[in-house]
Amino acid sequence: MMAAEAGQDGDWKNGLAAPTKDTRFQTTDVTATRGQEFEDYFLKRELLMGIFEKGFERPSPVQERSIPIILQNRNVLARAKNGTGKTAAFIIPCLEKTDTSKNAIQGEGFCLSTCLQCWE
Repeated sequence: MMAAEAGQDGDWKNGLAAPTKDTRFQTTDVTATRGQEFEDYFLKRELLMGIFEKGFERPSPVQERSIPIILQNRNVLARAKNGTGKTAAFIIPCLEKTDTSKNAIQGEGFCLSTCLQCWE
């Protein structure tokens, strides 16, 4: 999103149907962010709208560290606790790079591993 575009219709978030705010207790695994916003990644407007309509307010720490790297077509190996946003950290860049005008499978070679199971 260009700065001029944001100035022209910067209130596009106001018309979104966001879910009720999640008021559950959040640990530092989710709250210890660098202060980035999803808009900082220059994602497609449609993708940003979907992110906000699903209740995401700002990137979690694992998302802040992973999304910019994946958007540069570089590999990431991330490890974080359950509920910290690992799946979105991988899926958001994949959706950003998807060309909806192509009627073909995209994201070949994209490997998604979202959790490490510990066996007792």
